[in-house]
Amino acid sequence: MTEHIVWETSFRKALELAKKTNKLVLASFFDPCCEACNKMKQCTFITECVQEYIRKHFISIKYESGEDSDQFMRFEVTGKPAVIVFDAEGTEIFRKIGFFEPEAFIQKLEMAIKKAAHRAAKSHA
Repeated sequence: MTEHIVWETSFRKALELAKKTNKLVLASFFDPCCEACNKMKQCTFITECVQEYIRKHFISIKYESGEDSDQFMRFEVTGKPAVIVFDAEGTEIFRKIGFFEPEAFIQKLEMAIKKAAHRAAKSHA
């Protein structure tokens, strides 16, 4: 089975798409030499339920250490694998570091969506 997540390459483009589609941005920070990162890729991102959930609720972008080290510094990523969820304005909503099994990962993403909805409701009140 292969990964069927569309990974954007530009944070600005991901934000634009998030605004147009009313989704959040999911940024994945990855290191090919990191055992937990590879496990996340091979065990979590590859599952259909995770892929479907991400496609439905997020615009995704992936950063790889080395070639995207400026983005690791920009977002102050100190551990890998890391996942940061942003709203369409680029405000960080949620950050998690480490490996998660598929079901636990979806639960974390659900928490991020609820947190974003709560923030949006408070800002419109």
